[in-house]
Amino acid sequence: MPDNNLFENVLQGIFSAAFLASILRVTTPILLPSLGALISDRAGVINIGLEGTMLASAFTGVVFSAYAQRWWSESTGEIIGPWLGLLMGVIIGLLMALLLAFFHLKLKANLILAGIALNVLGSAATVAIMFELTGDRGNTKGNLDSLKMPFIQLPDFLDKIPIISFLFRIFDNQSVMTWIAFIAVAVVWYMMYRTPVGMHLRAVGENPDAAASVGIRVTRVRYLALLMSGVLAGLGGIHMSMGYLTFFQRDMTSGRGFIALATPYLGGGNPVGTALASLIFGFFDAISTRIGSLEIPSQLPQMVPYVATVMALVIYALQSQLTARVRTLRAAEGEGFDARFWKAIQRLSVLHMFLAMLAVIGIIVAISMFSAPDGFRGANEALSVSDVVERASVIATVSLILIGINLPFMLRVELIGHRAFLSATAAILSLWLYLGLLFMLFFLTTSPDNTAAILGFGVGLVAGAGLWMLLGGWYLAQSRRTLLPATA
Repeated sequence: MPDNNLFENVLQGIFSAAFLASILRVTTPILLPSLGALISDRAGVINIGLEGTMLASAFTGVVFSAYAQRWWSESTGEIIGPWLGLLMGVIIGLLMALLLAFFHLKLKANLILAGIALNVLGSAATVAIMFELTGDRGNTKGNLDSLKMPFIQLPDFLDKIPIISFLFRIFDNQSVMTWIAFIAVAVVWYMMYRTPVGMHLRAVGENPDAAASVGIRVTRVRYLALLMSGVLAGLGGIHMSMGYLTFFQRDMTSGRGFIALATPYLGGGNPVGTALASLIFGFFDAISTRIGSLEIPSQLPQMVPYVATVMALVIYALQSQLTARVRTLRAAEGEGFDARFWKAIQRLSVLHMFLAMLAVIGIIVAISMFSAPDGFRGANEALSVSDVVERASVIATVSLILIGINLPFMLRVELIGHRAFLSATAAILSLWLYLGLLFMLFFLTTSPDNTAAILGFGVGLVAGAGLWMLLGGWYLAQSRRTLLPATA
């Protein structure tokens, strides 16, 4: 019999307040630069140099926090050190953004190339200066150890209130940087939609010539947008080196600055959507750490966040094509265009995209199992190699089927209306499988295997049908309008 203790411990960890708290922690260094990318993008000058800026700020924060403990007494240094590191890290973020703005807006350098150069500068300069200060090219641990940013402690009485106690365990003892990140979402939203600065910023991004014609100083607004993005990227870098750890490690941002470039698009170009997209990436990052404790190849959990990024970009690209096609249909139908109907079509098409992308992950897992079966044999090698290969075959077969039944509704959105029953069957079947497995894993933590399977897939079926209805399936089923030909 397999040793399931480790697996059950991982499951219990995922369905816990501690796991949700970890999602918030790992989302912070993605959310902060994502908001910076959003601001600069809405001004028409997206900051490609976020990765290099985060690295420079993370390193600067560690250096000044460490030296503060030498410049002042121990007690004074412990108070001043984190905030001095934060201040200097933000200043470096500002300077890096100012450098990008100068090259692009003043010297007319290509924005993409200038941003790439900034990333190379941030990566190379931090290593070079670190070697000069510590004699180590890998990290500053033991030579320059920083202080962590403060943690926010919530009042203890909240832990005694039902329901709120669960939330208390999620939000209690979070870094001040995490609180700053989520407060920044509200601040950026207010700035963009309720202030003249935000109005000018959006106007410059949408039509700079029209903005200039009414007296808006386009270059000044874009300078401001890039500087704000530099500040936010700097805060994200500070959290990496002084929120996670107490030292700087070479290239420790691990691509988060590049992930941050994608989240504004996935979030629909607004701060709240960007925050939700960042939380999705944070979830995949956190879950990759959890499943890393299972007896599987370490490379598999490590690749989860990056696969999620590729999936998100694919969904965004397909959604952009879909939006363009719906605009064409709207022009063709004129006054008879049913906006609510086509909104339902769009939402259900995105659902089919997401379900197919999840199946792609299944294919990747199956390929990994085929190529390295020994790594999936579990604790104490409870499974034989043939068992692993057999399970990989099942996963691959099911994944291919799910891709096959959802793909037509991704490529030809009109089929969702023309073949509503088939669309519903494909979506609900896929949701039933995904949600059923998810709920079964949840019930496994408290119920026997058979009971957990029955409860999980029962709840999964109801939830899948409900989600399809909620996203527009009910309106689609009730609609009696005549669609354009399916070949349109």
